Amino acid sequence: MAHAFLGILVVLLLLQLGAFARKKGELSKTHKLSLDWPLYLYIFTVLLSIMFIFAIIYYVISLNTPFLINGTSGEEVVNYTFLQTLYYSGVTLLSIGYGDFTPIGPARFLSNFQAFLGIVIPTVIFIKEITKDRT
Repeated sequence: MAHAFLGILVVLLLLQLGAFARKKGELSKTHKLSLDWPLYLYIFTVLLSIMFIFAIIYYVISLNTPFLINGTSGEEVVNYTFLQTLYYSGVTLLSIGYGDFTPIGPARFLSNFQAFLGIVIPTVIFIKEITKDRT
């Protein structure tokens, strides 16, 4: 039964891909399909800056008190390096969440805010660029 259902889904997917391929010529007439490298570079720079700023904040917090638990052992992480906080900041900003570190205390709310920024900022930049008058 499961194989039949999976087979039907594959057939429907192939039909959808065929319909999309037939519409490809029409899409180029209505949508400007281009790579806007300055926009991508801008978003990359903004996200990289946010990642470094939060890594510095996490590092300063770590000087006073542990703020992460090791996801595998369950023990508090002590003696942080800046690279560890940079790694944690990147994983949080990009909403990857490998689970190797878990924030504790006030860092939980800071991590949530950083993850929120990682989702909202690129979205806002793209929306702003898409809705911008191109005359």
